Order: sequence, then structure tokens, then C-alpha cells
Amino acid sequence: MATVAAPRRRHGPPGPRRVLLPLTLFALLLAEVLLAPDRRAAAGGPPPAELLAAAASAYPPVGTLAVAVARQQDVVAASIRAAEARSARLARATAGNAAADRAFPAASMVKLFVAEDVLRRARAGVLALRPDDPALLEAMIRRSDDPAASALWVRHGGGRMVTDVARRYGLTGTAPPVVPGQWGQTVTTARDLARFLSLLPVAAHPDDAATLLGWMRSADGVAADGFDQRFGLFGTAPPRTAVKQGWMCCVDGARHLHSVGVVGRRVVVLLSEVPRAVGYEQARAALTAAAAALPPPPPH
Repeated sequence: MATVAAPRRRHGPPGPRRVLLPLTLFALLLAEVLLAPDRRAAAGGPPPAELLAAAASAYPPVGTLAVAVARQQDVVAASIRAAEARSARLARATAGNAAADRAFPAASMVKLFVAEDVLRRARAGVLALRPDDPALLEAMIRRSDDPAASALWVRHGGGRMVTDVARRYGLTGTAPPVVPGQWGQTVTTARDLARFLSLLPVAAHPDDAATLLGWMRSADGVAADGFDQRFGLFGTAPPRTAVKQGWMCCVDGARHLHSVGVVGRRVVVLLSEVPRAVGYEQARAALTAAAAALPPPPPH
């Protein structure tokens, strides 16, 4: 994971079809607002408050745990994707515990922002990928490869990538690092990460979202630097769950261990901070206990 000195981790009158689309979008949004809480819970599993309580109560008293959950958006119809994404950015909420809005060093979570931004700009034709960029992007996500992340950070705009993602996704607690090269010290919150992963399928190009989530689903058990990534959600969720792990020591004397995932349609974010005296093994076990306490999502 990244360290303080040299962080290494880490879119005549209207005919019938023109009327149908706004009505369809209106119906979708109305259903989201009016659907009774118990029906929403039945459609998406246990209520968010229950999920938050389960994870928080299972986390041992070794540090601070931030938890956020959300339901991942999907594209109901390609013709309304952009409007749906705009509405989601404005109205979609996530549930979080008391620490969900606290800023944490992002560690390797920033790699998700870098990948989304590079893929988006390459597709728009405003960024020319170098021949090795696709492999670096994949390694950065699947293997949490720090040299790959550092190369992409330097080549493609550094902190500007974080700023652009935060603006496009409405991430109010996310900002680039104070020291430009220290990408692991990008700050973010559990709620922002849940919002990002919830909106990804509708805010990004569908192919780019599928690529990024595909890399997350094929994450290696052992990272490029030899660190075992099978903790938190990666250690408890079903195989082929889209996950991203992060670890880092030490910022202000604290060790950070993070785990995010898309389990079925449920987005879960676990960010943790422990004193430096708490080793990685103990911190890993604590985060895994919190993840294991989450009830499984309902079947599709």
C-alpha cells in the first residue's frame, strides 16, 4: 500500500414516441419515490439501517469503521440513460453510519477514479492511450499494482482525474492529495464511494462500466506486491463479486484498510482506520468480521 513518504498503492407537435420517453422516465422516478419502504426492502433485501448495524456491531473495537450501502443503478432503456443518470446524480441517496461522511485517505480506492476517468477520456477522443495503458489499467485494478497506478497518474493528469470524477459523480467529500504525487493520500468518504459505484453503470459509458466492473470481478487473491487481498468483502462475498481492496500505512500515525464491492445489486463500502500499533493481520480480521456480518443480498 502507499506510504506517506512514497505512496505506492495503494453522458409540428411531438409524436407518440417523443411523449413516451419522458413519461417512462417519470414513471421510473415516481416509483422510486413512492414505493413503500417495506416493498423497497423486499425488492433489495434487508433495509439499509439493518445492514449498517450488522457491519458496525461486528467490527471489533480496534479502530474506526465507516460503512455505506447503496443499490446499484442500471440502464432501463438506452434512450433514457443520460436523463436517468442526471436524475440519479441529483436524487440518489446512500445510507451510511456516523462515520460515512468522514474523509479517509483513499489508498488504492483512488485507482477506481483513475480507471473511470482514463476510460472515459479515451472513448471521447480527448486522450490518446499509450500502447501499454490498457494493461496498466487492468493491473492497477485486478492486482492493485502501484507502479501501474503511478505511471497512469503521471501520464494522464494526476489530481485532475480525481477532481473531474468528483464533479461528474457529485462526490462532495472527495479531493486530490495536497501533495500532487502522493496519490494514495487522495481523500474520499464511504458515502462518496458508494455513490460512485451505484452510479457507475448509468454515468459511465456502458462498455467502460462493464470493463471496470469486470476487472473488479477478476481481482487476484494476492496483489502485485504480495499482499493478501482476501479480506473484508473479498474474503466473504460470493466468487466473482466485483471488489476493490486498499491498504496503507501510515498517515498521522494511523493504518488504513478498505474494502468495497458490488454484491449482486448491493454496493457496500467499508473504510477503516486503526492505530499504527494494530497490525495488518488484526486490521484485516476486523474488516472481514464486519463484512461477514452482512446478510446476503436477495437472488436476482
